[in-house]
Amino acid sequence: MQTERLIVLAGVFTMALGVSLTLSAAVLPFYGIALAGLACVAVPYLLHTHPAYSFSPVRMILPAGIALAAPLVAHQLGAGPFQLVGVFGPGALLYGVILAEYLTIRPSDPAFSDAARLLLTLTCYGVALAYFLLVYEVKERSLISGTLVAGVSLLLALRLLTLDRPFDAKTRLHAGSAGLIMAEIAWPLNYWILSVTAGGLALLVAFYVLVGLMRQMLAGELAVSVVFEFVTVSLAGLVVVFAASRL
Repeated sequence: MQTERLIVLAGVFTMALGVSLTLSAAVLPFYGIALAGLACVAVPYLLHTHPAYSFSPVRMILPAGIALAAPLVAHQLGAGPFQLVGVFGPGALLYGVILAEYLTIRPSDPAFSDAARLLLTLTCYGVALAYFLLVYEVKERSLISGTLVAGVSLLLALRLLTLDRPFDAKTRLHAGSAGLIMAEIAWPLNYWILSVTAGGLALLVAFYVLVGLMRQMLAGELAVSVVFEFVTVSLAGLVVVFAASRL
């Protein structure tokens, strides 16, 4: 990969986020859509230099997700050093994610491949939390918030599942099921009196357990010990959510 082009993209993206701070909140979703479009165009352009690259829409999910949410997140972080994180952080994360996508096309070094997969996995859950927090903060009607949660969960579950297996009908079916189940979970949460942090964390715990079980199921490794592990994670997550609701 020509890292110079990737650095230029990250720099342009960071400058665009700086400009977003001068815009009104009503314009930010449309600005995010424009940045997501830029990311979708840039990803195949940057990845095509790999000899084994073939176009795959799932490789655009994370870059587009980062770009779409970044203007809203930058505004939410407020003034001071946290706002600087909101401006410079997404550009650095976009750089790392696209580089990780490149390294996972046809891995030659297991160490780099494992590190790239770890970064993509952590970014998926981080992006999921960002969207869940934004959706829960807006507190729209369940039809709207549930649809948004379903769309985000479907796409991110699809990227997580395709880290282990090809982009086939079975993978798409499980990702669609994840989106539907998350919408069903978001519907009652919308009526509970929870803080934004607690609501977002509750959705994240549900998403993590759901996708984790699906990955084990598709790999043929689902066993009682694995289910017990995820039940333990669920209980620990509920404790964290309860603590966050008291803040």
